[in-house]
Amino acid sequence: MASGIAPISFRYGSLTESDSFRLILLQPSSSHRAALQCTLLHTTLSQCDRDIIDHYTALSYVWGDSNKTGSIYVDGHSFTITATLEAALRDLRDPSRVLRIWADALCIDQSNMTERNSQVALMAQIYSIAHHTVIHLGSLTESYEIILRAAPSNTTGVVSKQIPIDDLASLAATSLLRLPWFSRVWIFQELVLSRDPWFQCGNLRARWTDICNILVPAGVVSNPSGRPKELQMLANMNSARVGGRQRMVVLLTARRGLGATDPRDFIFAHMFLAADTDTVIRYVKVDYTKPCAEVFEDAARFLLEEVGPGGSVKFFPHAIKDQTSKIEGLASWAPDWSLPYAGLVPMYCENLTRRLLLNPGPHYAFVSRPLILAHVGYEVDVVTAFSLVLPDPSEFDLASRQRYQKVADDLENLYGAGAWWSGDEQGQHRHIDLHGKEARHEELCLELADKWLHMLSGDLLSTQNGLLEDDVETHKRFLPQFRLWLEERAKKGLIMVGGDSDGMESLMWLYMTLADYPAVLTGRRLAVTKSGRAAVVPKQVRNGDMAVFLAGSLVSLILRPSLEIPNESLKREIKSAFKAKKAIQTDSWKQDRLACDLENLPIQRCSLIGECHLEGEIGWNYGEERENIYTIFALR
Repeated sequence: MASGIAPISFRYGSLTESDSFRLILLQPSSSHRAALQCTLLHTTLSQCDRDIIDHYTALSYVWGDSNKTGSIYVDGHSFTITATLEAALRDLRDPSRVLRIWADALCIDQSNMTERNSQVALMAQIYSIAHHTVIHLGSLTESYEIILRAAPSNTTGVVSKQIPIDDLASLAATSLLRLPWFSRVWIFQELVLSRDPWFQCGNLRARWTDICNILVPAGVVSNPSGRPKELQMLANMNSARVGGRQRMVVLLTARRGLGATDPRDFIFAHMFLAADTDTVIRYVKVDYTKPCAEVFEDAARFLLEEVGPGGSVKFFPHAIKDQTSKIEGLASWAPDWSLPYAGLVPMYCENLTRRLLLNPGPHYAFVSRPLILAHVGYEVDVVTAFSLVLPDPSEFDLASRQRYQKVADDLENLYGAGAWWSGDEQGQHRHIDLHGKEARHEELCLELADKWLHMLSGDLLSTQNGLLEDDVETHKRFLPQFRLWLEERAKKGLIMVGGDSDGMESLMWLYMTLADYPAVLTGRRLAVTKSGRAAVVPKQVRNGDMAVFLAGSLVSLILRPSLEIPNESLKREIKSAFKAKKAIQTDSWKQDRLACDLENLPIQRCSLIGECHLEGEIGWNYGEERENIYTIFALR
């Protein structure tokens, strides 16, 4: 939300009740160009909910450019408003009757932070109690008029001549549905909670339900194939109106990266719409005096502690930032919902080995302000070299991919009947019988390595634009180390390609297979570690970053050590936090807890970079406790 600008002569009256709010009494005029005149009515939501005569209409619109302004007279005083609000009120104004309207920029004293906080918390009720909501999209154009006139509820009373549905849908997808209103964060709450929403362009209105029935008839949500994304978006929004409430994490995930003048509204605009609102508000309060980073971190704390099951397993992928966060001071472990989702395929997780089952709950704690996430884990390895970011494999030269595929096919033919399985207390393992073909297998594996290195040293460099010299040099230092790893793997008689391959071999084969589909490697880097192992790492990685397993996580994470040494105050806070958790543990927590003194583990300050897969590392392997190397990672 932005700020309305009122002259000194205008004063808002106080809102005295817990559900007090204001309505605009918009005075009539037969002239569209006449100055806007209104008075402000102080009332309560409970009174309006009981009133069967004087209803009010909620207005949903886009604030637009704050430098483009209009004006309205409020109780005789000139008041500056946005140009989009002025246009909406002019189009709504009746020639003979007073209209009762709620519009956020005018009905809330935007300069009063206490009032703003309390009114934003009431917005869900304001839209649900309003008898109608008008979605004002702007001026009326020829294409918008064609669409709105197709609805039987349009305010002209005349339905335009029959237009083929496909033509009407295509027209909407390339015009009306691309308007800014559809990409703003607040509109979802306004729409979902509204009893009777209407589209309006200029002075022409039509019911939301009628427009949706025409443009996205029943079935489009379950069968969206071939439909423009704009129509699918409309179908999803309409489905949300009639469906049940969704959890906060679902709402945030689905709508991250949408437009918001104030990034805090990514949280505030969804928290009273969520199915788990009662839990969310224990962690997050609507407070525009708080820095955005603090609001996002409070929301992250809610997600980590309440979303479960799985805790960190589900939480950390949301926190990975594919772009540089614009939220000043935001913790590395807190999702930045103003950024779009990175679009990466979920990190590979070895699922054929028995693991030490750990409930993350007893093994982390939030301390201090700004919040620090103290999480028990252990270091596995350190990154020493890494490649350029791997593009979509389709960007590689087709001939190079075909040469790779030829060698991969020869290897699969060599495997014949495929893999056989063995198992022990550590899990299940796949093997092949080469029956005297070991030399041929090694030869083909080395050929496969040559094809990979050719693509990494030649094709990959040609796909990259605007590379810095340091990036190229870093990549060149990686290549000989990666060659050594590939040659070592070729000697081991492993399953290198095909559906029976596993781990790094499986990820590399899936990335290069000619059947194009999203791959784990796309958008990430290959790396080599201090111990000589290969890994898949996030594109933000640096040499010296650690691969770490945190308690409860099924994949390793890349953490960046900080030069800052934990001070005694932080150590005491962390020790006290884990001691308090130990005191309230349930029996189930005791069963899923590491058998070590969590309160007195060494502490290391780090930041979270992203998820990782490290060749040969299972993490929390069944029967292997590592008390001597456990650390509390203080993440900021």
